[in-house]
Amino acid sequence: MRSGFRPASVILTILVTITLAAPAAAASPWTTVKQSGTNAFAFTPQSCTDNADGTITCEGTSVDVFEGTIKQSGEPTRRGEQACYSESSFTFDPDTGEPVASRSLFGCALDAGTLTVDNLTSISLAPTVIELTEVVCDESTCTESPGGTTTVEGTWTGVGPITSHKGKFRFDDGSCIQVNADKGSSRQASFEGSLEAQDARIGQGSFTFRTTCSF
Repeated sequence: MRSGFRPASVILTILVTITLAAPAAAASPWTTVKQSGTNAFAFTPQSCTDNADGTITCEGTSVDVFEGTIKQSGEPTRRGEQACYSESSFTFDPDTGEPVASRSLFGCALDAGTLTVDNLTSISLAPTVIELTEVVCDESTCTESPGGTTTVEGTWTGVGPITSHKGKFRFDDGSCIQVNADKGSSRQASFEGSLEAQDARIGQGSFTFRTTCSF
């Protein structure tokens, strides 16, 4: 069953954004983000293009909003709202699956006062300016720089049945570990706003993301 809370890619966007903005915490093998509240996300259709050099480039965009409590390792529990934007481009070799290059734009606006939540019925985001960070990577290095700003807005309206969910996923590639766990309820949603969404959903409950990966 599809999780009602945000996918790991969006959590990573939020985590990196908060990590960049927050003072350094004491060293720990785990970085943890815990959330409890209501969220919604919307994705554009992911498109892939065959390049002249034989590689493939895939692109996608997402908007994600949340209202409730959030706790990150080394930081006090905070209650409020956030709106996040993520835009990514990923080039890889289809024969080996190895990455060749990538580009990401991401950022979150915290407590902008632009979010209106009606449980799992609807969520509205008034126009919100988000400061972005750009990360460009080749096969060996990544470069981070300011990415300007973007303005996002939209309305999610619940259109499907409400379903309960509880799940846990663990990923271990030998160098770092990621663990996602969520519990709550969610429903499919329609979305009208600053992007043409292929998939949209509203969720309510708790979510925990833990990782030993560095940022």
